[in-house]
Amino acid sequence: MKMATLEGSRKTVDDALIKAFINSIQGEVLSEGDPGYNEARVIYNGMFDIKPALIVRTITVDDVVKTVNFARDNNILLAVKGGGHSVAGKCLSEGGITIDLRPMNEIQVDPKARTARVGGGTLLGEMDKATQVYGLAAPAGTVSDTGVAGLTLGAGFGWLRAKYGLSIDNLLSVDIVTADGQFRHASEGENEDLFWAVRGGSGNFGIVTTFEFRLHPVGPELMFSGPMYPAENAKTIITQWRDFMTDAPDEYSSLLILMNVPELDPFPKEIQGRAAIMLAGVHCGPLEDGECFVKPLREMGELLFDLSGPKKYTEIQSMFDSPLPQGAMICYFTSLYLETFDNDVVDTLIKSFGERPAKLIPFLVEDLRGASMRVPADKTAFGDRSVPYRAELNSAWLDPKESESNIAWTRENMDKFKPFSSGRTYLNHSGLNEEGESLVKRTYGANYERLRQIKKRYDPGNLFRLNQNISPA
Repeated sequence: MKMATLEGSRKTVDDALIKAFINSIQGEVLSEGDPGYNEARVIYNGMFDIKPALIVRTITVDDVVKTVNFARDNNILLAVKGGGHSVAGKCLSEGGITIDLRPMNEIQVDPKARTARVGGGTLLGEMDKATQVYGLAAPAGTVSDTGVAGLTLGAGFGWLRAKYGLSIDNLLSVDIVTADGQFRHASEGENEDLFWAVRGGSGNFGIVTTFEFRLHPVGPELMFSGPMYPAENAKTIITQWRDFMTDAPDEYSSLLILMNVPELDPFPKEIQGRAAIMLAGVHCGPLEDGECFVKPLREMGELLFDLSGPKKYTEIQSMFDSPLPQGAMICYFTSLYLETFDNDVVDTLIKSFGERPAKLIPFLVEDLRGASMRVPADKTAFGDRSVPYRAELNSAWLDPKESESNIAWTRENMDKFKPFSSGRTYLNHSGLNEEGESLVKRTYGANYERLRQIKKRYDPGNLFRLNQNISPA
């Protein structure tokens, strides 16, 4: 079988060697032509049509260890797929081996200790449902079919960030298979350097088979803020939101969205497709406090529609799920951390939004104040937390013929925010990382050289390179 190498060439791997490897795996191993192969290589972003030589659907840690050893010993390009939400398509390896962790989605909740052990193939929605049985939650993302692994290793922004921090701030330990095939436990008291690195260092250091999270009392219902205003009043609404958030309590996490009203229920037909401003947010305190707090957000002008109200936490966690199946949309997400959100930024935002070429291109501005900002830069690999806003341009479209022009437009318009930016990006949403190592280095800042040293210790051959890659020192 011809397989891709780490260097990008192709080599012939002996069929007997491959057969012996496949026979050693307890899970399913798929190659092109096998039933289920095409389904297993579908990911969130329909931009990519990547065909791995082998997809190994691991069901045990031993499967992961054997696959890592086989790939390393034979110099085969290796990718790791959790939930398949890598917008840059890094969770599949063209012509190489893809480890599919999805079968490893066991969840163990300890309600007394308020902890959960979560398999590396678990989706956010699965974790939320398991923890909400006990009225608990781990800070996670905002889309239920996102994988816990990729989200957490990249940082993990969600609706609980202002109160409880990012996913990595609530990570107690990991079980991880490193490039030498060793199974290790990492925490604040064991393999501390590795534990520091995986909290924001992406998948550079190994394959996490289990995450242990600290849980918090959440729900079962929280107050969701979702007033939508006509885009014609954008400047008035956005500046009011900005000023209102200055004194927001930690209980409230907010997201400003410039969007077109989705053409689906529950939105009335007469407003579907209209340009709008949504002041999305979640108050994770008592419902009566939440209702009182979000009331001014719902009275900033003439409403187009209002999604606000008490909602189950699990419902909130799936409100931003795509109505389309995996792979149906083509996506290009990019982001920048903003040092200011003054009127010049607001004007730039409104102008770019008005010139967007497709309805499926929302602009997002995330207010980062609260617990997630109070973590020192050197506490985790993620780095600097001092910047108060993150801007994202999450472009999506359906026709592949529009890809080149939409990507160019997205990059050009995100570049307009660079004068207001720290230069860092959220690496989980960094386009196709066209800048390469320079962007990664700039984003990690003072933590970058330490990350390179840890990479050298645990992955000197850069086996784990299909990620926002950190080169070994």
